[in-house]
Amino acid sequence: MSKNILMICYYYPPLIDVGCKRSIAFSKYFKKHGGIPYVLSVKNPDRTYCSVGDDIPPQGIHTEYSCSIINVYKFFGKLNGLLTRILKFIGVELKRNYFYDIFCIPDIFFGWIPLATIKGLRLVKQYNIDFVYVSCPPFSSASIGVLLQKFTKKPLILDFRDPFALDKPSNVTCPRFRRLVDRKTESYFLKQVSVLIVTSEELRKEYIEKYYKLRGKIFAIHNGFDPELLIEKVSGKSPKFTIVYTGNFYFIASALDIFTHSFFKGLSKLKELGKIDSSNFQFLYYGESKIAIEQCATDYGVQDLVVAKSRISHQEMLTVISRSHLELVRVVKPMISTKIFEGLALNIPLLATIPSGEVEEIIRRYSPSSYITSKGSPEEVAAAILDAMQKYKDNKIQDNNVDEFMKRFSRENLTLKLMDIIEEKCRY
Repeated sequence: MSKNILMICYYYPPLIDVGCKRSIAFSKYFKKHGGIPYVLSVKNPDRTYCSVGDDIPPQGIHTEYSCSIINVYKFFGKLNGLLTRILKFIGVELKRNYFYDIFCIPDIFFGWIPLATIKGLRLVKQYNIDFVYVSCPPFSSASIGVLLQKFTKKPLILDFRDPFALDKPSNVTCPRFRRLVDRKTESYFLKQVSVLIVTSEELRKEYIEKYYKLRGKIFAIHNGFDPELLIEKVSGKSPKFTIVYTGNFYFIASALDIFTHSFFKGLSKLKELGKIDSSNFQFLYYGESKIAIEQCATDYGVQDLVVAKSRISHQEMLTVISRSHLELVRVVKPMISTKIFEGLALNIPLLATIPSGEVEEIIRRYSPSSYITSKGSPEEVAAAILDAMQKYKDNKIQDNNVDEFMKRFSRENLTLKLMDIIEEKCRY
């Protein structure tokens, strides 16, 4: 596919958030396989919300940056804190930040829309762009893509790494008026697209059910794993039996509470039985939920078994996963966490405390020594950990089917799948 591609990607180096990984891979493999990507990202990201590092774009990828005229996350956060303290005096408790709901449409990154749209129009003309690809969230980026489509008539591809207006656990306290606004906004966005990409088959089915007339435009491209990130086999496992978890623990998702409790209760049961202690076991956590993890560990009396740390670099994280015995995974359906693909590619068995569905099917197909507990049972979790500990001692852990897995889920092959979809759907 020899096409000039404008990629609107708020999350792109020097940002290091997990949302960058997909766009980096697509841009790199677009170029490798004949496309010519031009990336437009943000020059002054909201540093109170995003993580800025010293990463650089892949070699040879033309990247330009546009300023956000305002970053409101911190300001509205402080304003909400002040209002919360005032209302507390009269016995009113705020359950969410209504400043975000009222003023931040489609989201807190709306300040990026004006100047990015102007620069996008210049790039479309200057580089004779054939189509526009937009990575979301933020969904303000979708606004930029829609405006470019309106002005230039170029085909628009929206890539929803997360769903926008579908009902989901984080919407429990979302006011009705804001849910209505989001649904109307999403519907308008999707009327303009040539292709909508989502990250799981379950999510694709939900969007087709909601937007049946657009069924021929909706496709699933999983997050997958970049084969270039595969590290050399580490010299050995950690001296202690180690279960690792990285990233968001999804405490906001009430539907997952049963799985949160089942894991920590399972650890507590094993400790009470004398099967594990701080000399032979550790649960390693890396990410933004550090304080919440430490509190959970204290609540269940397993604080001596839990080591919670702040975020580390992606390459360091992959090494930690490789040295661990099990990777704990959780999901917020219908999304699929990127860490699932990382563990499978790195040949680590998973301890999946998840509801039944697509993720369960993927794990069972590619990882014969993984454990899936779909009932939220602490007893199941405890039994799985004991079984894994024994199998490691007896050298009976089976390898993941990494070669087969990578044929289906390498980001290079997924990019080729996306290019085929674009070639078919974006002729004009």
